[in-house]
Amino acid sequence: MIKQVVVTDAWYEHDGQLLLNPALQAYEHHLLNMKQSWTKSKVVTPLSWYAKQAGQATAAVLASIAQHVPAGAKQYWVASPFHARLTRSSLRVMPEAMLDWSAQEGEQVCAVVNPLLAEDGLELFMVGDVLMLAAQDIWQVDMPDFALVSGQSLPNQHEGSQDAGRWLRMITEIQMTLHQHQVFTQSGMQIHGLWFWGQVKMCDAVDVEVLPHVATRNIYLNTVLKGLDKQRDASVIVSEAEHLPYLLPKQLPNDWLLLGAGQAVTLRSHWLAAALAKVKKPTWKGM
Repeated sequence: MIKQVVVTDAWYEHDGQLLLNPALQAYEHHLLNMKQSWTKSKVVTPLSWYAKQAGQATAAVLASIAQHVPAGAKQYWVASPFHARLTRSSLRVMPEAMLDWSAQEGEQVCAVVNPLLAEDGLELFMVGDVLMLAAQDIWQVDMPDFALVSGQSLPNQHEGSQDAGRWLRMITEIQMTLHQHQVFTQSGMQIHGLWFWGQVKMCDAVDVEVLPHVATRNIYLNTVLKGLDKQRDASVIVSEAEHLPYLLPKQLPNDWLLLGAGQAVTLRSHWLAAALAKVKKPTWKGM
């Protein structure tokens, strides 16, 4: 039975105004009749939200279910492929949910990119349908969650870490390599680059018991759920807004968490909020 719904891209910011994702408009009336609690929150993907529930770096959760990892690896990252569109001044990354990705394309990317990475002691490898990067040495670089890149302009600089310059050079060279040796998804979408994030230096054991059983259509989170046997009897839906209609039961749950644009809004059914909604048009209180 679904007890909670978590939407990771429920909010976005436009011209300084916080807006609800249009994909949630069909549920807005139901949601506005609930009690709202607003807090600040980091921007997350479904996968990084799930890793946070275990108190682990995202790469640590993935590495914990890997059957084979490169020998001698000292550091790991999640490697998120992306499709980007050129604007006047930047590359605009397509949202993660829109990229139809599979292990087949992952193996192609490994074959194309690994010869380039080998000189820096780096190697791409697959964990289910997800790409990971392993390093033979410790890199001093701090990369933000892919949620900050998905649907946004690709950063052209990385500051505040010792190896930022080398890292930016590597990302650029990967983009050039994938331009020369093109990899396409089944729908014909070209992979333009990789974003490395969620890093971990040591892979501690993941406390599986604290993690909920989840329903999702996110390719990356599904890989973890399958590896941890957390797909059956789901009590939580974790989804991007556009995939939500395929996951919701007919009876909408009474506990929601709407994330995005640095905001976290907890919504719970409350008789007083529902009663007030009948006499006064409800609004999003934090907007």
